[in-house]
Amino acid sequence: MRSPPLLWPAAPRSTRILFLARFAPDDPIYAVKPEGIASGYAEYHFRLFEALQSIGYSVASSSKPYAALVAGGNVDFVFSLLNRMKLRNPELLVPSICTYLRLPCLGAPPNIRALAEDKYLSKLAFAALGLPVAPGRVYLPGGTLEPPEFAGPYFIKDRFGAASEGVTEASLQDDWQGAVPVVAGLQAGGKEVLVERFCPGIDITVPVLPHSPYLVLGHVAPRSDKVGGILTADLKTDDRLGNEMIDVGAATAAAIEDDVRKVWAALGPIDYFRLDYRWNPATGQRFLIEMNICCYLGVRGAFGMAGERLGYSRTQLLAHVVEYSLARQRGAQAHTSWVI
Repeated sequence: MRSPPLLWPAAPRSTRILFLARFAPDDPIYAVKPEGIASGYAEYHFRLFEALQSIGYSVASSSKPYAALVAGGNVDFVFSLLNRMKLRNPELLVPSICTYLRLPCLGAPPNIRALAEDKYLSKLAFAALGLPVAPGRVYLPGGTLEPPEFAGPYFIKDRFGAASEGVTEASLQDDWQGAVPVVAGLQAGGKEVLVERFCPGIDITVPVLPHSPYLVLGHVAPRSDKVGGILTADLKTDDRLGNEMIDVGAATAAAIEDDVRKVWAALGPIDYFRLDYRWNPATGQRFLIEMNICCYLGVRGAFGMAGERLGYSRTQLLAHVVEYSLARQRGAQAHTSWVI
C-alpha cells in the first residue's frame, strides 16, 4: 500500500523560521558546537538546522531563549526544541512567549504542552479517556514517605523529567523499603517524584504525524540491556543500543490506533507527538506511560526509523511538520485582542 503524500512548501523562501535549540548555531559561527557530556545533541541540532535550510526556508538560529522575545515581526515561525533550561517546566517558556506575540510556534498550545510535560496529570487525563495506565502517586519535596495505595514492584522517576533524566537502574525497586531511599534522594534535589507500579514487558513508542487527521507511523522498540528492560538516562543520552521496528500484532496495533484516536480528539491538533507504552508481548497487555510533544527527530530515532519504513525522509517529515503547523495556526489568533 502506497504511503500518503506529505505536505511540502510551495515557496519556502517566503517563510522565515527561527530555529531554537540548546546547541543551535549562533551568529556568526554556523558550525557544530562542542557539547561536553550531552552526547549527540550538538550534531543533532546542527543537522536539523541544515535540513530546514535544505528545504529552502529562510532560517535564523539561536541557542538563547530571549531570541523568541524579539522574534515578533521578524520571523513567521519558531521551530523550538529549546526544552532544557534551569527553570520549572522549561518546555513551556518559548510556546508561551510565542502565544503572547501571536507568533506560530512548533508543537501545540501551551496548555496542551503543559499537560504532556506533567507525567502525573497526563496519566489522570489518559485514565479519564479510558486508556490503560499504571497506577501512580506523587511525592512532593519534604513530603512524607508513606507507601502508595498499590503494591510493587515500583518504578520511580522525576514527575517532569525529560529524556529519562534521573532514571537509573535503582529506579526499579521490588518493594517500598527499597523505593524509599530512591524517592528521598530525588526529593532532596527538589524534585517532585512520580512512583508508578512497574509494568513487566518492553518499552514501545508510537510516533504520530498529523495528516487527515493523523498518521501512525509504526511501532518502535528502544533497546535496553537493563534489568526489567527499562530505559535509563544513559541509554537515552548515548543511544548506544538504538531502536528497532517491531510487530505488535493486529490486536495491539488496533488498540493503539484507538488510543491515538482518543488522544487526538481530546488534545489535538498537534504538530507531531509520540505515545510511549510498556507492552507485554506474552500477554498483549499495554500501559500508556507518557506522551511526548516536540520529541526527537533524529534519523535513528522513532520518527526517522518509522518514517523511512514508509518511504519518508527526515527532510520530508520536517517540511510536513512545519507546513502543517503553519496551516494549523493560520488565523487561529485572529479573534484575540490585547487586554490592558
